Amino acid sequence: MTEIPKIGSIDWAMASVAIGVLLVVVCLVCFMLLRDSRKKQKFYKRFGNNVNEGIVVLSQNLDYLYSMPLFTEEPLLEKLVQGQSLQELLDPKDWGRMRLFFEETEKHRDIPFLFSLKLEDRDILWYELRCFIYRASLSEYHYVCFLKNITREQETRRERQNLQDTLNLMLKTTGDFLWSLDVEKRLVTFLTPIVDEDFQILPRSAGGVELTKIMPEEDAALLDKLTNRYVLEYKADNSIIEKNKLYPPVKIRLFNKNGNVFWYNLRGLIAFDEEGNLVFRGVANRLDLMMDNFVFDPNHNENALFSAALSLPDLRVFWVDREFKILGANQCFGNAFHVDDLASIQGKTLSSVVFSKPLLYFNKVLTEVFETGRRVSWKSEGDELDCPMFFNVVPLKEKSGVTLQALCAYIRLDSQNKEV
Repeated sequence: MTEIPKIGSIDWAMASVAIGVLLVVVCLVCFMLLRDSRKKQKFYKRFGNNVNEGIVVLSQNLDYLYSMPLFTEEPLLEKLVQGQSLQELLDPKDWGRMRLFFEETEKHRDIPFLFSLKLEDRDILWYELRCFIYRASLSEYHYVCFLKNITREQETRRERQNLQDTLNLMLKTTGDFLWSLDVEKRLVTFLTPIVDEDFQILPRSAGGVELTKIMPEEDAALLDKLTNRYVLEYKADNSIIEKNKLYPPVKIRLFNKNGNVFWYNLRGLIAFDEEGNLVFRGVANRLDLMMDNFVFDPNHNENALFSAALSLPDLRVFWVDREFKILGANQCFGNAFHVDDLASIQGKTLSSVVFSKPLLYFNKVLTEVFETGRRVSWKSEGDELDCPMFFNVVPLKEKSGVTLQALCAYIRLDSQNKEV
């Protein structure tokens, strides 16, 4: 019996293999497309979150139709997608303004509309909306809205305004301002405005001005001399401490708009500005505003006058017992000898706090006061001290007439800006 041949058996096997390979390729392609789609979704999501901007399409009745981008976590868009209307989401006043904005869209295409959205956690989001009309047909049109989340911009603007208000308060109440002296050009730039005699903030000057145009020549020469010395010290010492050294204050006069002079206390450091120039910059304190005019009622506050005297700038006050132990002092005395906490020096001997040349004369005058029981006024002469000084001591006696304590007050005439 003749065997019937298997026609096309090899072709069928090859076809099956080809179909299998094709299915594998299709699966791979689908997998790659799916992975690429997810990558795009992540990118769109990240993109949308970064720019905080999307497109919202509303009907002519202001009903939500759809929005772009599709992949976003914008709270307002999410609420609209979930079926909430703008009327439900917005404050009634904002909704009324928005309706008027849409009605007059054609009149102000380039003017944005600002509104806020209050979330459940009481956070407030701010949005900027721009809109144009798309004609879907002769009888139907849509509002295409470009919606941008400007919450960060609003918060930054609010913080900037708060900082400006705080700065203006400081300027008005203290008379202080920030200045910068270019070491090479010797031009002064006012970094903040200056307050005039009527406590009005004057605009900040543009560019730099020469020293002699804003102060007397002798003051300009003093500031110029000090700047030269500070720059040499800055360049000679590369330590971090020296690079951040705050130099002692110097008193100078500045002209006002009428040509009169006001005394200022300048304090600063050597540094590089934003353009890489070496500058001497710092703060200036107006001295007449530092001397507060105290208002007190003697019948209710018998210590007010004494407190006012202790607060006078440059008047250093301290009192000691017969063993020269410090019983108290004002802050000006503490500042002169780098004492932040005045309570820390109570009970200490005068010699353990005053590490300077005047200590010898302090002890001499105090000894005379305790021995004689009389007040003594002493003034340095010649080369006794590096700078002139007036030192006054008043005995504090008990009823028997014995001097138990002495009240000391002194002031230095700081012509060379040296600590004593």
